[in-house]
Amino acid sequence: MSLTRFIKDVLRRPEAIPTPGAIFYNATVAKVLRKPETKIANDIVEEMGNGAILDLGSGTGYLAIEIAERSPGLQVYGIDLSRQMVKIARRHAKGAHNARFVFGNAAKLPFKDNSIDLVISTGASHHWKTPRMVFDECYRVLKTGKEAWIYDGCPEVFNNRADRRKMNEEYGFLVSRLGPGVSTLHGFTGEEYQSFIKGMLEQTAFKGNYQMALTDIWMKITLKKRK
Repeated sequence: MSLTRFIKDVLRRPEAIPTPGAIFYNATVAKVLRKPETKIANDIVEEMGNGAILDLGSGTGYLAIEIAERSPGLQVYGIDLSRQMVKIARRHAKGAHNARFVFGNAAKLPFKDNSIDLVISTGASHHWKTPRMVFDECYRVLKTGKEAWIYDGCPEVFNNRADRRKMNEEYGFLVSRLGPGVSTLHGFTGEEYQSFIKGMLEQTAFKGNYQMALTDIWMKITLKKRK
């Protein structure tokens, strides 16, 4: 086993970030991801004016709150397996009356069938212990014809030097320089997306109804619930 694989396996063992990690995440990582997540919020607000959005692995709540504050017609739910993350998110959400954060497992969502208009997730899927169950849960709660947008790390995003220069200008040194290493440890390689992730998706209710594309600093998986 390679050192990289060993480190990735160790990092993925705790599905829920423990309290010290949640506090550290809120003080550091959440701030680094703020600009990239703002872009995602822009896309969602432009796409949707009303409905229900579910953020899987919502962390400290920035993305969900950003969407809720900018689009009062949306009801935004965040779910996380870390009680500390949920606590921090609720504190951040004071005043955002259409944002609600709950403690729970993405593999067993506390939402009714056909009740959600969009499922989103950023940087969480590599932590899921039972990803196939999570994707099937996404399918269950989504309304017919609606989509799930799953974003996670992919080091190939940073292969193009021109793109890395643009990221440096837009997001700063940490994202452009540390991004490849962070994406390798906290995400999947392009090969893993095309083999492991694709093979798994073919065993879910989304079989044949998904696309993968490198977008900004992410690999984006778009899944659609068809009739």
